Amino acid sequence: MNSKATSRLKKLIQFASLGLICSAIAACSTAPISNNQPIATHAYAPFSYKQAELEKLIQWDVEGKLAVYVDDKNNSGLLTWRQRSASFYLLINGPLGSGQLHIEGTPDLVVATSNKGQVEATSIEALFEEEFDWQFPMQELRYWARGIPQPDTLAKITYNSAGEAATIEQAGWLVTYHSYSNVNGLPMPKKIEIVGADIRLVLVLKSWLNLLPFPRLNPSFTPTLSPE
Repeated sequence: MNSKATSRLKKLIQFASLGLICSAIAACSTAPISNNQPIATHAYAPFSYKQAELEKLIQWDVEGKLAVYVDDKNNSGLLTWRQRSASFYLLINGPLGSGQLHIEGTPDLVVATSNKGQVEATSIEALFEEEFDWQFPMQELRYWARGIPQPDTLAKITYNSAGEAATIEQAGWLVTYHSYSNVNGLPMPKKIEIVGADIRLVLVLKSWLNLLPFPRLNPSFTPTLSPE
């Protein structure tokens, strides 16, 4: 690949893979710092129970779109994200991917392919460090997409009136949940905004599918009656 093509590919990957690629994450847990949370009225409440169940997910499929804001530039594209334990597959279509951009990863290898060529690294962290000389919270994003904090790092959580996470502050990033969708009775994030020192990422996750194992209902849940 010539230097011009390599440069163009690097730019594509820089915009297309921001915050979307996740590597294997340890399952150790640290209790997050949080404010008082409202009483949720669905059978996955309270939030601490739902969080514990969502941490057990080993796979999902989700479709939607993303927008990346870096250096006063806005790039967007359609997204398909398939997570299988520590491995993932991403397909990005549209202007952000300049047609189609495929990104596949395992704990030991990440490969990004477009019609301009292919780039690979031993990990997604190494890919960004070597190719772009900056870091992004890849490990946290795998959990933020589920509406929960990454379990082995302290976090501050605020809650909306339904008892779901409204914001998560973690590792120097602010994650804001603008809306949720109902996935077979389970509230899952729909629109997420992630803001760091020099980047803003917006994810709209429209279709959640194949969640496994699907979170169990809370056996001790008692419905809360709305006031007359």
